[in-house]
Order: sequence, then C-alpha cells, then structure tokens
Amino acid sequence: MILGGIVAVGVGFWLGLPGRFEQSTDEIEQIMARGGSRRRKVKRHFTPLDWWRKDERASDRRRAEARRHFRTAVPDDEA
Repeated sequence: MILGGIVAVGVGFWLGLPGRFEQSTDEIEQIMARGGSRRRKVKRHFTPLDWWRKDERASDRRRAEARRHFRTAVPDDEA
C-alpha cells in the first residue's frame, strides 16, 4: 500500500510538470511573426432543451445582473 502511494505521488508530479516544447525558438519566432490566425466561428447546435430557453442576449443578461446587485434601501427612522 505504501509503495502504491509513492508511485501515485510520483505519477502526479510527473503529470504536473510543464509540457516539453519540440519547436526551436527560431520556429516559434517565425510563427509569431506571421501573426495570429483567424478564429473559427462557433457552430451552434440545436438541442431539445433550446425550446425551454429564452432567446436572450448575453449583454442583456449581464446588464440585468449588474442592476440587481446594487440596490440600496432607505434606512428606517426609529430614533
């Protein structure tokens, strides 16, 4: 049991190490000099759960959440 624990810790350390780069620094510099690639447009998939969802924009949701968290109330005058 102790040996299994030591092996598990060793494998955990080995998996946690940073990845090995197979490219040289010159190759990396050339790729970065070319500039970034265009991002692909995300393909939307329809699921049966979409019938229950409202068609609401994300920006509307964020705006509504921001308004909801900062309400203030008038203090009661009990003095």
